[in-house]
Amino acid sequence: MKPLNIFLDRTAVLFVGIAAGAAICYAFLGNGDPSPPPATKVSLNGEEAPAAACCKAEIELSPKLERALAEGRPIDVGVFGDSFGDGIWAGMYNEFRDVETIRVHRFTKQSTGFTRYKSLNLFDEAHQQLAGQPVDLAVISFGANDTWDIWEEGKLMPYMSADWQRLIAGRVRDYVEQLQNSGATVVWVGLPSMRKLAFDEQVKQMNDFNQKLMCELKVPFIDTRPKSVDDAGNYTETIQQRGKGPPIMARAGDGIHMTMTGYRILIGDMTQEIRSTLPAKPEPRPQAKPDTASGVTGS
Repeated sequence: MKPLNIFLDRTAVLFVGIAAGAAICYAFLGNGDPSPPPATKVSLNGEEAPAAACCKAEIELSPKLERALAEGRPIDVGVFGDSFGDGIWAGMYNEFRDVETIRVHRFTKQSTGFTRYKSLNLFDEAHQQLAGQPVDLAVISFGANDTWDIWEEGKLMPYMSADWQRLIAGRVRDYVEQLQNSGATVVWVGLPSMRKLAFDEQVKQMNDFNQKLMCELKVPFIDTRPKSVDDAGNYTETIQQRGKGPPIMARAGDGIHMTMTGYRILIGDMTQEIRSTLPAKPEPRPQAKPDTASGVTGS
């Protein structure tokens, strides 16, 4: 596979923005990876973050996505997730409705998660989904339904206990690796802040957990939390679009989900970078004006 930074001309940088403009920064959670010098900084969803908090893994495009870019064929984007992922799908679908070269497919299902395999095995579900519609880019967003204790292997596994993390990490790895093995480039979208403080603390733990896993799997993690809080770092229902204009209502009434505009703001860096790197459409050829003197129309 080729690293992202080799794609320098505009016809081949369609998804460089996933790393360059969205988020290639991961949680540095004491996993033993050496960190770069503290002075070095990288872009984190439009904000600066110390490089010491980032995984050093090189983000690469899959050969399948490379071929799609080289051939100029439409890019198939699959969005996988729960009800929050469904909002991400809707946001991406609306962002790219006018882009003929990007097709956004919905592979989301409400009330699902990696702790709920007794009701729906996500690995098996993804296997069937990919058989019906292969994808070049897989965008994943799960977690809001997983902040629970679970009963597995004949014992209670409290949320974020060692047993819980071992079991759920295995499921997440299998899921992501299945998508990678299908040839897709994979991106994980994290969760924003939540209105209820207790749930918000659980979601912070979930984001940290998934960030670390994505770092190990060399998968970009988009940290949406900075876009969902006010200047003091607290939950807010209104958000400015790229810090400009009046704040708009961005959260749904439940304090968990977003409005349509809210979802589009969360993924705005990614989608804008994708759009900005699309090859420019050729200008329409001007129609020749009739030669009124001879009555002959130019070709």
